[in-house]
Amino acid sequence: MKCDCCSDEAWRPLFAENGIRLGTCATCDLHSIEDIPQGQARMTEMEEGHYAGSREILDATRQIEAEKILEQRFQKYVDLASGTTPTGKWLDIGCGGGLLVELAQRAGYQGEAIELNADRRKIAEKVTGAVVHGVPVEDCAFADDSFDVISLINVFSHLTAPGSTIAELLRILRPGGVIVMATGEITAGAQRNHMFNWNLGDHLHFLGDRTMTAYASRLGFEVVHHERHWLPDEMFSREWLTVKGRSPVKNAIKTAVRVTPGGLALMRAVMLRKQASSTAHASIFLLQASD
Repeated sequence: MKCDCCSDEAWRPLFAENGIRLGTCATCDLHSIEDIPQGQARMTEMEEGHYAGSREILDATRQIEAEKILEQRFQKYVDLASGTTPTGKWLDIGCGGGLLVELAQRAGYQGEAIELNADRRKIAEKVTGAVVHGVPVEDCAFADDSFDVISLINVFSHLTAPGSTIAELLRILRPGGVIVMATGEITAGAQRNHMFNWNLGDHLHFLGDRTMTAYASRLGFEVVHHERHWLPDEMFSREWLTVKGRSPVKNAIKTAVRVTPGGLALMRAVMLRKQASSTAHASIFLLQASD
């Protein structure tokens, strides 16, 4: 299987979840599932809310509730971008209910967005008053050098060909502009028990140690900021317990833990011990286009 990042064919399998195999590239460390869905099948999944299958689709109302709970985290993305690019046009890809666009507008940016799910798109348009496109960025036909900031928050892992998408972002980004990206990153060999649920099939790719550097070398951008947060610590935080997700079972567990005295502390202790060897991280990048 040819690697999306470096085009090598040194993919080696690591483990399977629900019949879907995850493997890694021996050259650049990009982690990818074996059979990546393409064409209309993937578009249908994305339009339905990214995630067709056994899990509930996260409707627009719950999406907005989740974003509000995570508002401080979203504000951090705006603050990060404004340190190098304090004004201009901001494009948010996969904008959900529009909170990040709204925060960017408050900071003085001119906001625009992309959201494939129709219900979320309507809400985002109402909340922000911005133009929200309903097709992938490659189909928007933006002119060269259209934006100063582009955000890609928890989107990378769902892309069928992330290298091509990043190349398109660099084309429509003005020289010196920045991409704010948040995504999963594996800092050493992944194992099945490193995550409570990998959601393979929904997640198609994870960055590895050398992946972003390899993309930067190939596509011509600079990594000007990179921070990692241990994913199990994030997954079993108070924020996580408050946010309603797509799994009814997990939502019920969250509610039970939240209302039980000492429940959060007990769950954190148990789960963090269980996943102590995990090398999975939630990572934030600031990528700058060449001048």
